[in-house]
Amino acid sequence: METVEIYPLTRTAVGSLLGHRNPSGSDDHKDCQRRAPRWPFPGTVELWLPQSGGGERYSLASSINLSSEGIGIRLEEALAPGQLVGIAFHEPEASFHGRAVVRHCTEIVENVFYIGMQFRFDAS
Repeated sequence: METVEIYPLTRTAVGSLLGHRNPSGSDDHKDCQRRAPRWPFPGTVELWLPQSGGGERYSLASSINLSSEGIGIRLEEALAPGQLVGIAFHEPEASFHGRAVVRHCTEIVENVFYIGMQFRFDAS
């Protein structure tokens, strides 16, 4: 079994991962109003959710898409916009860990939510 490298979540690290996934550099999202295009990115995301009494609670989500600025996930609970959470995702190339801020949360089916998160590159 190979050892996977674990990296802090940085713009450079995410850009490198996206570059490996889209080596042609094509931008199929030119009509998108986002600052950075999002690319399909299925996988598992680990979350550390802050608790009101202090501490954190561990949860798993499914990733839907990834950009150089954030990630879209599917989770079976709502998260409040503005909430800061710990995040990690694991890929064959490497594992990444850091923090992200919830930007929006939309119920897509009963008790299943699409959550857009923006990476916090300045947070340790």
